[in-house]
Amino acid sequence: MDKKTVGSKEGLGLGIIGLGVMLILMPSTAQKIADLEFVQSEPFSILLGAVYVIALFVILAGAIVTFTNFYDTD
Repeated sequence: MDKKTVGSKEGLGLGIIGLGVMLILMPSTAQKIADLEFVQSEPFSILLGAVYVIALFVILAGAIVTFTNFYDTD
């Protein structure tokens, strides 16, 4: 039986899927946060901050892909 380990390509793929899931859930989560009694903010500003954080994650992922050498070991 040939064992295969999870490599950097698989990790990158799962990270991108995770970012997509976060993007899908952001609008409803921002509304739920804004509906809390102790939060004095609008959903737009919460969503804007979340988009900035996701954008930083995407930029970091792009830099990692750019400067990482992927070697297939079949």
